[in-house]
Amino acid sequence: MDARSLDIFKQACRIDPTLKILPKHHAEMGRRRIRPTPFSRESVFSSMARGRPVVCTDVPVPVRGERQLGTREAVFESLRSGFPERQTFRIRLGRDGEVRRSMRVDELLRRWSSDRGLVNITDLHIRGSKLYRKIDCTALSDYNLLAGARYPAGAEEMLTMVISSAGVYTDSHSDSPDGSNHCFVGQKLWLVWDTFEGIANGLEDVERADIEGQAAFNISTFLTLPSARWFTVEDGQTLFLPGHLTHKVVTLRDYLGIGSFFCMLPSYWRTLARWTEHCPLFALNAKPDERMRLVDMITRLAIQKVKWLAGRPEQDRVQWGVQYLVDAIDEWQRKNGPEAVAKLHPVSARLVKTVYDFSAQTRKAARPARRMVRPRHVAASVAMA
Repeated sequence: MDARSLDIFKQACRIDPTLKILPKHHAEMGRRRIRPTPFSRESVFSSMARGRPVVCTDVPVPVRGERQLGTREAVFESLRSGFPERQTFRIRLGRDGEVRRSMRVDELLRRWSSDRGLVNITDLHIRGSKLYRKIDCTALSDYNLLAGARYPAGAEEMLTMVISSAGVYTDSHSDSPDGSNHCFVGQKLWLVWDTFEGIANGLEDVERADIEGQAAFNISTFLTLPSARWFTVEDGQTLFLPGHLTHKVVTLRDYLGIGSFFCMLPSYWRTLARWTEHCPLFALNAKPDERMRLVDMITRLAIQKVKWLAGRPEQDRVQWGVQYLVDAIDEWQRKNGPEAVAKLHPVSARLVKTVYDFSAQTRKAARPARRMVRPRHVAASVAMA
């Protein structure tokens, strides 16, 4: 670990003592760090298709007025004017966020700006609000199968402001879909690992267990997990996080950002496999024979999108990353054989068939027209004439 990384964990340990780093951890922690990479749609899609988190620079999320006011003040102005004056939101107070209080946006921003206690909100929903027209979130959602979907599938989508004071932490938890987190200003430290790999080795997830107090965690066990990674998300950076990863998050500098939950075609086969093997969080309380009901609804959205893309130009297929889904299902079939389709859940099998049909249709459309070749004697007679 370099000096800056050590300083990050010294600060984080003062907030959450379970993050204490010993000298024996330094080398391995250095290897587990994810560094930011320049944004491209292909880099995000390929990373998510492989189930790997990626932190990108320069994802375009413009805010109205930021050239004149600066990013922070432009976000403030958008927040103040983006909701009715008397509307209140449930805010978490204190380091661990156990205390809740309702307050208006202007009071939240005053507290956040003046260090009047620690505040944290990650679910200030903005889709459909005036604020949504002031911050261009296209780059965070134009690949999202759930955006605009009807209830209940649409309820699993989320686009929210994230406002956190330096010094708060979010305990080890997971989410059902994939997610993103764009930082306007601030800094958060993230530690991530595969949920069920962690549970098998004693790292708790508050979404998957009835936990009193803080979830069990220690750095030594974290570093034994092949999936374990850490990184920071800072000014102008955007995290794209696969849904199979539990995450523990500490705010190191006062943070303004946008978080989202989404399903995308490039990673949907991985998501569907996880939801099939392990009950998704949104179905934990459902009856066993109803746990795939919402999963099937979301899978039908993927089926509809693939069918639609079969008749669309190549640029639309690239925008939605459908080829990554095709490749994922092709690889799955190579490993499991053609007979594996019959063992799938019926709607999942329909997705496989739709992808096969898509591949056949697009190959046929891309095949060049056969050039007509005249018989030799006809060609000769034409030449003599």
